[in-house]
This record gives sequence, C-alpha cells and structure tokens, in this order.
Amino acid sequence: MGFGVIDPHKVKKNGYVEANDYALPYLSSHFEENSLKDDNLNMLQHVNCSYLSTPGRPPTLEALKKHAQSLTVLISQFAPSSGPGEINNARSQDPQARRFNRDEAFDWLNDLQTPYSNADRAHHRPLNSLTNRVKSNSDIDGVQYHCPLEEHPILPQQPKSESAKLFKKERQFRLHARHTNLLMHANECLEMLDHEFSATGGLLSILPTQQGLEAKQLESVKDTLVGQWLVFTQQLICRMHELEIAYANSLDLLKGEAVVPMQHLSIHGPDGRSGRTIVFPQDRWILANAGDDVLQFLHQSLDKKEISAGDIEKQQKAMGVIGETLIGSTATARGIVHLDLNTRFYRIKGDQRGPIYVLPAYADRPGTAYTREMESRPTIVAIPTPKFPERVSEWERKSQGMEQQLQSLKDEVNKLRRQNDSVHKENGQLEAEADSLRRVLDRYKKTFDTPEGKAAQKDIDHWKRRLDELGNQLHVEQGLAGILQTQIDALTPNEYSWKNVAGELPRDVDGNITNKAMKGMLETMKKVSHENNSLRQRLARLETACRKT
Repeated sequence: MGFGVIDPHKVKKNGYVEANDYALPYLSSHFEENSLKDDNLNMLQHVNCSYLSTPGRPPTLEALKKHAQSLTVLISQFAPSSGPGEINNARSQDPQARRFNRDEAFDWLNDLQTPYSNADRAHHRPLNSLTNRVKSNSDIDGVQYHCPLEEHPILPQQPKSESAKLFKKERQFRLHARHTNLLMHANECLEMLDHEFSATGGLLSILPTQQGLEAKQLESVKDTLVGQWLVFTQQLICRMHELEIAYANSLDLLKGEAVVPMQHLSIHGPDGRSGRTIVFPQDRWILANAGDDVLQFLHQSLDKKEISAGDIEKQQKAMGVIGETLIGSTATARGIVHLDLNTRFYRIKGDQRGPIYVLPAYADRPGTAYTREMESRPTIVAIPTPKFPERVSEWERKSQGMEQQLQSLKDEVNKLRRQNDSVHKENGQLEAEADSLRRVLDRYKKTFDTPEGKAAQKDIDHWKRRLDELGNQLHVEQGLAGILQTQIDALTPNEYSWKNVAGELPRDVDGNITNKAMKGMLETMKKVSHENNSLRQRLARLETACRKT
C-alpha cells in the first residue's frame, strides 16, 4: 500500500489489523476468536509482512524492528517462555551466559549465525488460524476476503516417480473453511437472495407452491438443507398461527364463569311447566364465559335499544300516526325489547353427543375482540411487503455505508487539494516578494559596506538631525502664521472680527484701523512670507539630497 492510503472498508471487527505502508490488512481466525485487547492488538500492528518486496518503498530500520517485535509477540502467544536468556549466547565468550530453553519462544536467539531448525513435531504443524483472510485491498473496491470454499493443496506437487500411489491424487484443503467464516459467508449469500426477492416477500418466498408445475420443484427443494429449513419454518409458522387461534378461543371459553342450569323450565316437567328433580338438560347446554361483564354488556345494549325505541314511539304519537304495522318486527309496543347478537357454540372434538358450550354475544362484546382480530388476520409466512422507501437489507446497508464513506473521503480529499493549491499560490507570491526584498537588502548591504556608503550614512544622519531642527522651526513659524491669519480675519467686517480681534488693533474715531497699524501688519506679513519661502527651498534641497544618497 502507498503512503497515506486510507483503508476504505474500515471493518470494526475484533482482531482486524489495518493496512500499513508495506502490507495488506490482516485478519485471521486466531485474532478474531481470541478477542485481543487494544493493547495486545497495538503490539501486532506490523505483523503482516511484505517489507522487502513493496515496490518503490524500501524498508527502514524502524519498520524492520516493528515487524520483528510484532512477530516476537505472536510467537510468544503460541510458545510461552519460562525464563530469560542472553541473545547470541552460543557465540559469547562467557561460559556462564544464560541460554533460552529449547523448543520455547526465543530459542532461535541462542545463535544468530546459524540457520534455525527444529525437529519438534509441534514446530512443523501448520498454524491455519493465522492465515490472512484478506485477499486484496484497494481504494476503489475496498477489502476483499478469501472465499471459505476456496481450495488449496495440502502438499506440493510431487514427481510421479516418488510415492506415485500416495500422491496419485493431490488432496485439496479448504484453508479458510472455519465455522465462523462459513456462517458469515452463508449469511452474506442469504442476504443477497433476500434482497433480490424483496419485492415478493423476501427469502421465504423462494419456495415453490404446491400448484401446477411448481409441485415437482417443491419435492426437489425438500431434498436440500435450505429447502427443508424454509419448509419447516413455513409449516411451523402456520401451526403456530392455528395454535394461537385455538389458544385464544380456549381462553375465551374458560374465562369468567360457566353457568350450569340445575333446572330447565320446559315441557320435560310432569305438568309441562315445572322443572324435573333430575335435570338432564344441563348435560346439553352450558353457558361459558357468561359472567357479570357479559350481563352488563347485554343490559347496556338493551337499554340503548329501549331508549331508541321510546324516542321513535314518541315521535309517532306526536305526529298522530296509529297502526299495527308500525310495530313491525321490533315488538317494542308490546312491552318487549330484544337484541340480535352473534353467539358461538363449542363442542369437544370427537364427542358427538357431549354438552355444547354457549358463548353469548361473542362477536359484539369487547372481551373477545383480540380473538376475532386474530381469526380475521391471514397467516403471513413471509417478510413484510416492501413499501416506499424500499426495505434495505443488511447487505445493501453495508454497501451503501461503504459508498457514502468513500464519497465523503473523496470530498475531503478534493477540499484538501484546493486548500493545498491556494497555499502553494500564496507561498509562491510570498517567496517572490522575499526574493525581491533579499535583492534590495543585498544591494544596500553592498552599498553601505564601502567607504562611500559609510560617508553617505553619516551625511544621512546629519541631514536627519538638520531635518528635525527645521521641523521644530517650522512648527514655531506655523504658530506665528496662525496668529497672522487671526489678525487677517479681524480685518473682515463680520461679527467675530468686530467683537473679538478688531478691538486689539489701533483704530480711529470711526472704528477703522489706523494707517500706521496697517503698515506694521503688512510688513510682518511680508517677513513671514519671505521666511516661509526660504524654509520651502531648504526642504526641497534636503529632499533632493536624500534622493541622491
């Protein structure tokens, strides 16, 4: 991976090691199943290796040490060490140098000049749990994993002359086919199928029906594991729905009180009116769930019916309408109030002559409303019907999340590029100004380092002092000019000159300025004007001299 490459997948899994400058991301079953803590995982950030073969990026000493440290931590997890030792002790001159115990984690540090080898069987056992599940990584496609069903040869291909019978058929081994990986792979496949069939009800709508040509396909489907699973789920949901209805009816039947009549006034009496001593009709009719709530509901319904009938009768009398046809089927005028309600009858299954349980006002009272709703609601053996916006599966949600994250990263990169371009432009302008200032400074340095430059510097200092003196003199003369301007304003015949300044100058009887005062004032003005002109000339000569230097 190149420098600064951002992993676009960013999977938040236990044991996931992000890509670095020299290797792909790393995710193994050993890291995922052992739930490594953040501290242990930070020590393994450089465990994946491609340090010596990354094009255009030679490794640094720090990178090699980080990689060696991560590998050392990983080795210590599989082969713990019982004690310390001295590195390269086999080449040490000290006979008492401590050695690392054989077949432990750091026994390969005993001799750093001899290639390490070990005959222990445990050291030659393949560590399948450390195999990297990441196949590739890119900024466009993100992290791609190995398929759990991908097959790899266990042993390399052998010549036909050597053990031809043993290696006649090279055995294949699914290196990534662990239980967790297979379940995640199956889950992703089922999510894709569920997304494809979302318009027809989801995954459970894949099953063929028992009608027409699909009946033969259903028999074939039952021979597969997924088909048996879906058929079992479908039948189980149907049975559960029927069981819930039967359970609700049983609760409605047994809820409340059951009234068993001890007497039955009918023609079964000796005189056709009174009840028998041994009453058998109680074995025929049993009022179930006929408590006070049912009685109150019936009385309330009859009261409403009676009030409604009474209002109609009053309206008819007020209109003077009389006739037997007005009674109709209500029979309210005969002193009877009746009400038509639905009643449900139950009988135990298989008992053809057993008692019948009567559930009065079944379809009208609120106590059995949930059972009626359950019976009217059809059995649904599918995922809810899609609607706008369409249902998004977990597979599509992960894909869209990765696309949104990638788009946000692209926007951020473009923004940073624009900022970088503007900074480059500003830096170019500043560097150009700095170069011009450096050239001017160098020219001045060269000028002032010469004897002529030092003399010019002295002249400049002299002229600066002279300029300060002239400035102070100019300030004084400006004060005099202000006084003169005040006197000139006093000559004007306005309200201010008459009341303030005009009284300070000598005047005649009529209030006009005398000729002597006027001449003195004019001479003063000429003198100040002459001094101002000389001062301007001096300033001009000074500025010219400064420009020449």
